[in-house]
Amino acid sequence: MKNTTTIRTLKTSKIAIASALSLVFLNGCAMTQNKANTEIVSKQQAQIETILQQQQQILTTLQAQPDKFKEQDKVIGKLTEQLDGLETQKPASKTAAVVIPTKPKVKNDLAGKVILGQEEWIWFAQLQTNFKSRVDTGATTSSLNATEIVKFERDGRDWVKFNLSHKDDNEVFPIEAPVVRTVKIRQTNATKALERYVVSIPVELGSIKTETEFTLADRSRMTFPILLGRTFLKDIAVVDVAQEYTQPKNKPASIKKQPTPAKKGTN
Repeated sequence: MKNTTTIRTLKTSKIAIASALSLVFLNGCAMTQNKANTEIVSKQQAQIETILQQQQQILTTLQAQPDKFKEQDKVIGKLTEQLDGLETQKPASKTAAVVIPTKPKVKNDLAGKVILGQEEWIWFAQLQTNFKSRVDTGATTSSLNATEIVKFERDGRDWVKFNLSHKDDNEVFPIEAPVVRTVKIRQTNATKALERYVVSIPVELGSIKTETEFTLADRSRMTFPILLGRTFLKDIAVVDVAQEYTQPKNKPASIKKQPTPAKKGTN
């Protein structure tokens, strides 16, 4: 009986010890959890305090801005007053006269030669009209826009009649002239040379009055109906390609108006 009681006592003690150990373990876990929660709360509070401090710094900076602007305005005002004072003390300087260069007038002649631009009006007296011409020092002979060319004989000589027209309108001027000679011209990609007539026609360009030779050619696709080459320019003119229409344009001769006869019976 005694042994049985002892065994029961030991069992009861073991159970009590196990229960005590369980309580200790549970209390330890609870304390660990509470400690972790406390640390999280502490960190959050620290972050909140940091944010509040930053906001306070920003607010303080913003509140100080107007004062800084006022100080800057004062400094700018003082500098402006100093500049005004310097301008007042600055001695008045004489204004330099501005010289505007004037375009030199084109001389009518240079060493006895007429100066022409790269484009000029040329006067055909027999037609009483001006034609636009291109002055080209690269061309040997002069040429004009001739269409409907017909060769015929007059007084034993070869003559041609043709039409000369402006580039800008459809007005046609018929011309008859004796043939001075014929020339053969071989164009690019052409196997056969073209025969062209050369005529001599009196013309005027500014103060120049001369009879010059023209090769008859279809220049209807060209910008200028007349081309003036070196044979026209030789010994009488020089060309300034930077200028245009340096010579005055001729005017048709005016027809004098006949007086109206007085009516009978009037004084």
